[in-house]
Amino acid sequence: MRVVETKIYTFEELSATAKEVALENHRDVNTYDGWWEPIFEGITEQAEQAGFHVGNIYFSGFWSQGDGAMFEYTTVGDTLLNKFVDQLDLSPMRKSWLKTQTFAQSRGEHSGHYYHENCCSHVIDFEPNFGWNENFSNWISSFADQYEEFVIAEYKSLCRELYSRLEIYNDDLTSDEEVAETIIMNEWEFDINGNNF
Repeated sequence: MRVVETKIYTFEELSATAKEVALENHRDVNTYDGWWEPIFEGITEQAEQAGFHVGNIYFSGFWSQGDGAMFEYTTVGDTLLNKFVDQLDLSPMRKSWLKTQTFAQSRGEHSGHYYHENCCSHVIDFEPNFGWNENFSNWISSFADQYEEFVIAEYKSLCRELYSRLEIYNDDLTSDEEVAETIIMNEWEFDINGNNF
């Protein structure tokens, strides 16, 4: 039998080179399951204010082509319809007609193998509320394509915002400062080379 004595070090006691080893060995310590929850909560609230009721949220990242973020949704209330109508170049009376006489509803579901803003299959309804005369019904229906483009553009903007927030937060959690703080807080110990003891 032989006894080997090994010196152990706190993170602060390591050399600069050993600290780099320790940091790299623990780079993902702050990004285990659930790290994204604050971002999901924030984007869900923002999407709800924009008129989207958020279902499942998906993302992949942050190093490959095809990475991104998206969410499944249904639209709630008239928020999107009103925002769409407000940006149209119409008289106040015609805007009022569109807002009060139009049924607008949509939903989006994940489609494909990736998770980004273009991986959503949208079903968007935009039609007159009642059986008005044909001319009035046709007038309302003439805005359907524009409304669809508007909803999809709003959706994609939220998806890009979601991915951007996730990437920034991930970069922050995996930064040298955050990883070092976690190591110090947990009082982990290392050998002279920066490997865990």
